[in-house]
Amino acid sequence: MNKKLKSILIAFGVLIGLVLISIGFIQIMGDKSFIRTTLSGLTLGSLFFMVAAGLTLIFGLMDVLNFAHGSMFMLGAYLGWQFYTNPTFIFGVLPLILAFAVGVMLTPIIKPYVIEWKLSTRMQKILPIAAYVVALGIGIYGIWGYDIMSLADTAMVAISNAFMSDPLAEISAQEPLNVFVVRVIALILSGALVAFASSRPGDKTQFAHKDGMTKNILFVVGLLVATIFFSLVRESGPVFVLEMNGNWRFLLSIVTAVIFGLVLGALIEITLIRPLYVRHLFVVLMTLGLDYIIRELVQLLWDPVAYQMARPPLFSQPGKAENIWAWFSGHNTTVNIMGVTFPSYRLFVIVLGVLMFIFLLLLMNKTRLGMIIRAGVQDAEMVEALGINVRQVFTFVFALGVAFAALGGIGAAPFIPVNPLMGATYQMQGFITVVIGGMGSYVGSFVGAFILGIARSFGDFFAIKFGLSPSIAEASTVIIMIIVLLARPSGLFGKKD
Repeated sequence: MNKKLKSILIAFGVLIGLVLISIGFIQIMGDKSFIRTTLSGLTLGSLFFMVAAGLTLIFGLMDVLNFAHGSMFMLGAYLGWQFYTNPTFIFGVLPLILAFAVGVMLTPIIKPYVIEWKLSTRMQKILPIAAYVVALGIGIYGIWGYDIMSLADTAMVAISNAFMSDPLAEISAQEPLNVFVVRVIALILSGALVAFASSRPGDKTQFAHKDGMTKNILFVVGLLVATIFFSLVRESGPVFVLEMNGNWRFLLSIVTAVIFGLVLGALIEITLIRPLYVRHLFVVLMTLGLDYIIRELVQLLWDPVAYQMARPPLFSQPGKAENIWAWFSGHNTTVNIMGVTFPSYRLFVIVLGVLMFIFLLLLMNKTRLGMIIRAGVQDAEMVEALGINVRQVFTFVFALGVAFAALGGIGAAPFIPVNPLMGATYQMQGFITVVIGGMGSYVGSFVGAFILGIARSFGDFFAIKFGLSPSIAEASTVIIMIIVLLARPSGLFGKKD
């Protein structure tokens, strides 16, 4: 049977099953309860897909079991909340992150040359270790004494001063520029040493591309320019952002979270994941450790308490819109949907998940990059032989996966409490979604995410209705995974090995 036809039949079968189940639930629950519960399920499903989309790329395609993926979701929420409330922290740490990235991204530029060095086997082992040690020392020197705690507190200062005549009065001043420049230079050097060490000097068994060198140099120069720019606007930037319209500030929060995810994902892949591709157990242990470090760092900066990000004016005007078209003019907090009052921001979360799916679908099926990604996953050596740098492609795929998680985090921040444990819950649901949909199938992840979201929402409804334990509703997603795997071990849209 044709694979496309088979997928269509599976999707049609799932749709028919959902329709029959829906008819039964309507008879039991009533129209309004059914619609409200379904919409809540679609919201949850969208959040699950935002996590699963990145996992589909990283875990499903690259076979990298990233247990820190939930932390990337959490970081996106924290950074979006911090940027929207008071971006002083972002403007204070972003130049340092970019400075380190400038150094690390020198890897594809210097690698073709350093691997040609004539070094003994002993020096090939000692030199990278020494470079890593020196890089760590210079990096610590670069951030030593930097008052990052005060920068993190600026969001709470803004909240406490929200009703003052001058809410910008208590924004903490940034460090003097001459002192900050030393930190930036130190982190660029630290990143360059990491690039040198990860290039494995003298190891002629590696293959490095000299093609595309101009593109790599331009990319590094662009990062350097961004580093200089954000270093110069550390004090004026937050004031400018806070004085702009709340909707534009929310949009900038989304852009910031996505860019942060791309940069962080690239740094993690180059420095931590790439040396361990052939050691899957080491990747698991490393990402577990990274998850723990990120979670503890977040609790150190913002305390282990929950914060609620304010919704932008686009979704926070008092009143209820009579329909979706009326919402476009009123921007009300709630919308009337088939007789049910539903929060307008939750509808935005659903739309955001659908847009993410469309973007992923077009990227993988309609672009040259998507073709290279799929070919590289199937046969990396063949793609390398065609003159394509598969390592850079995999770096981009990993970075894109982290960016999706960060986007999901900022999308969820005005909807669910922002706290250090939020990533763990959604990461587990993301893994279950990938398994149900089929490894590497983004269509399967999309369908599986909404199935899980609706199942969880209806599970919560019936648990409350019949006085059952909430844990039964939480277990509903695992039960669905077991049923799907018993019927189709490769998942709904997965391919047999």
